Amino acid sequence: MDVKIKIVSIPYGKGIISLEIPSRNLLDIIKLAGSRVNSPPRIIPEGLNNFPDYPIRGEVLIVVPDATRKAHLNKLLPEILPKIKNNGDISIIVATGLHKPLDSQELTKLVSKTVSGRFEVYTHSQKEEELVNKGKTRQGVPIFLNRKLFEADCIITIGVIEPHLYAGYSGGAKTIAVGLAGEETINFTHHPRFLDKNGTTLGSVKGNLFQDTLWQIIKGLPIKYSLQIVNDANGNMLKIFSGNLRDTFREGVKFAQGILEMKVGRPADAIVCGVGYPKDSNLYQASRAFNYILNTNRPIVKKGGLLLVCAKLDAGWGKGLGEKRFAKVMKEMNSPRGYIERVRKSGCLAGEHRAYMVARALTKARLGVVGEKAKIYCRGTPFLSFTDLTEAVSFILDTDPQAEFYVVAHALSCVHSLKS
Repeated sequence: MDVKIKIVSIPYGKGIISLEIPSRNLLDIIKLAGSRVNSPPRIIPEGLNNFPDYPIRGEVLIVVPDATRKAHLNKLLPEILPKIKNNGDISIIVATGLHKPLDSQELTKLVSKTVSGRFEVYTHSQKEEELVNKGKTRQGVPIFLNRKLFEADCIITIGVIEPHLYAGYSGGAKTIAVGLAGEETINFTHHPRFLDKNGTTLGSVKGNLFQDTLWQIIKGLPIKYSLQIVNDANGNMLKIFSGNLRDTFREGVKFAQGILEMKVGRPADAIVCGVGYPKDSNLYQASRAFNYILNTNRPIVKKGGLLLVCAKLDAGWGKGLGEKRFAKVMKEMNSPRGYIERVRKSGCLAGEHRAYMVARALTKARLGVVGEKAKIYCRGTPFLSFTDLTEAVSFILDTDPQAEFYVVAHALSCVHSLKS
């Protein structure tokens, strides 16, 4: 009897790869339903409808995400900048956190040649002289933030609201509280004392200690205006929320939850998921998918099942300090449970926290990476690795011909869980 084959496309780098799987083994293809939003040419002007039309006095600092989040800066900034009426200077700073600082060429590419040619554009730095110590939060978190925040009379933030492992959703306060924070602040907030809290999880904003701490960190800064962007699974802009930072974040999260949170009927034996550009450029970013699938109250993969992430890995493990720490830990990790116990006792540095979260995922399922460079970078780690999807699917079906799959095309754009 002929076996019916289903062909499914998954994001891979800036393109796609195809998965061929027997129809009888495919439980479902999990993807977002279409959302009713305005056509793209109208989204930006409508999102900027309430931009303040009064003159802004003094120094204006615009805080923007780095390229790991699609903020459409080359389209957005040329629309925003002419609207700012002020008698001082306007500058832009890229919130990189512990990611690699951007060079001049990368900054120009991010914000556009027109913008970089007219305005000062900076990248966040972890140099001691670039940071200011502003005391501690109620929970004792040390507050080290970029000096430029305190030299500004007016701060405008641009954020991208998308599911986030610790903050529930990114954007909001996080763009500054992590993106422009010193390493000491990032280390403290990414310690298991925060990450193990019940409310600190994907899609959870209320009752989330991590999220609450972010707002404490930015308290008192002259943040006058904010733009919060929600994208679809392909990175296309769906809607812009603008105005007060708290209000725009709250409204944006509510909108995102209605679009990006998905529920399915029963757990699968295996999950094959895509990440796509730019998140699948390095293993540090692509590894988020392990926890996006597993770090929910009701994971969609069976205990001990297999979760495969397709990733191009053009930048290997990644080049920032956090990425290098993550790589070192994963290459040395003999026992995920042993690493978890050690970190809970002694803590970890930022970057190592990602290894801690991946170790937690490894106690729930087997993890693997699919891509032409997967075997190069996964060698010596707890990850299985496959050059292509044909090899990966064959491995699964050779082990269990009855294995049932979910295919999740855009793992980092949605919150996936079982129905209650």
